[in-house]
Amino acid sequence: MSQPAPPAAREPVRKSGFVVLAGRPNAGKSTLLNALVGTKLAITSPRPQTTRHLIRGVLHRPEGQAVLVDTPGLFMKVSNRLTEKVNQRLGEALEGIDLIVHVADPTRATGPEEKAVEQLILKVPKPRILAINKMDVNHKPFLDDYRALAPRYEAFVELSAWTGKGVAGLADEIFKRLPTGPLYYEQFQVTDESNEQWIAEIIREKLLLQTGEELPYQCTVEIEQIADRPRRRPDEPATLYVKANILTSHERYRPMLLGQGGRKIRAIGQAARKELEVAMNKKVFLELFVRVDERWMDRFE
Repeated sequence: MSQPAPPAAREPVRKSGFVVLAGRPNAGKSTLLNALVGTKLAITSPRPQTTRHLIRGVLHRPEGQAVLVDTPGLFMKVSNRLTEKVNQRLGEALEGIDLIVHVADPTRATGPEEKAVEQLILKVPKPRILAINKMDVNHKPFLDDYRALAPRYEAFVELSAWTGKGVAGLADEIFKRLPTGPLYYEQFQVTDESNEQWIAEIIREKLLLQTGEELPYQCTVEIEQIADRPRRRPDEPATLYVKANILTSHERYRPMLLGQGGRKIRAIGQAARKELEVAMNKKVFLELFVRVDERWMDRFE
């Protein structure tokens, strides 16, 4: 009689879970997500409310996997459908999670936004870590105010997402508190964001950097077409064709986006194309158009 087959090797017990990065606008959550994952997933700019969507990045370590969720900041004044939906993102992100990292900015006083975010965080019965960011900045007049909040949290870390100092320590604290469970993503997968979403966000980042403060919340970017162009010769570099529309809510914003003689939109396109080519290691042919769509905010998801 033949011997039974040996039992299959067991999958080693790993730590895994969903970790929300929460905080007020411009606290550096997106920069911290990029630093933890080790690659650029979320766009950044000096403007508050750069992030509109929930962006997931995956931190892989030998002991397991942390799925990091970057959240928008909180608008205290809801002025339109867009701000209403963006505010919903933070509440949605706190559902079904395993751990919360409160990203704090010691260069600004605690105010209504900070207190509102803190109240949301403290209501969630999950482990909480206070991460005081921007420790590379020389002037931090409110650092002691944030340090005083530390007893409300299970762990407390000071770091600079910009320089990377202290980021590894935060990762250690995260994995200490994650439960054991299945791995949600493949070993080399760092995000669930589609190429189209990521390209649209890169273009929007350049738009934020090129335009005035009154404009960004009135605009979004939608990808109309994306395709690999066939090579005409074997030695010809691969080229990605991207056609994208910058949607704005009113005709009066078109001149701001186009610029005199089209200079502004060319600058946006050139900056986006250069970053895309470096990140994707291929040539990119990018066509940008400005369209007026008064209802784009109503369709925002």
